[in-house]
Amino acid sequence: MHCNGAGDIENCFLNTVRCGDLEDCYLDKYVDENSVIRYDAGCRSKQVCSGQGRRRRRLVVCTSCCSDAPDHNGPCNAKLCGIGPVTYANSTCVVCEGVHSDVTSCSSTSVCPPNEVCFTGIRIVGTSIRYVFGCYEERVCHAMLENENGGHRPGRVIHGDQGTPICHACCKGYRCNAEDCFELRKNMKITDFSPSVLG
Repeated sequence: MHCNGAGDIENCFLNTVRCGDLEDCYLDKYVDENSVIRYDAGCRSKQVCSGQGRRRRRLVVCTSCCSDAPDHNGPCNAKLCGIGPVTYANSTCVVCEGVHSDVTSCSSTSVCPPNEVCFTGIRIVGTSIRYVFGCYEERVCHAMLENENGGHRPGRVIHGDQGTPICHACCKGYRCNAEDCFELRKNMKITDFSPSVLG
């Protein structure tokens, strides 16, 4: 995750950045000139993380680095300095407008509203395979599984979705909808989604 001078750690979760080969993720928790706790997060050179480089001088409460891959609770630096899994983790999804030519062409993330979960889909547009990513109502995901044998298609168009659907899947977890749609669909369980979450 990435932020500068955030007053709330959850604000850091709204942005992500990919670190280079010679960098690790880091989190600094410090006190600013107004005696307010602030957070900086992002990428830092491995040399600085190992204590061999220089850092800015300020009243630092905690500074820590990590190099673990993101998991269902989010990036590794979301759990440094004694901070537990951030509450936004389960609702942070890959979200992009329109249809995309491949699964890696959408890297934007967004926090879905409380009544929505992550969604991904594969579409046929003309003669091409296209992908969609976004948030979707949890109750519709529940209905999707309930009506699976009836060929139910979600009724709401999301994020510029178009074309003929060949896969649609919902999931919960940090950026879970970046995974393969067919794999997610196979692992969907009706008990994972509430039938009564209202929009």
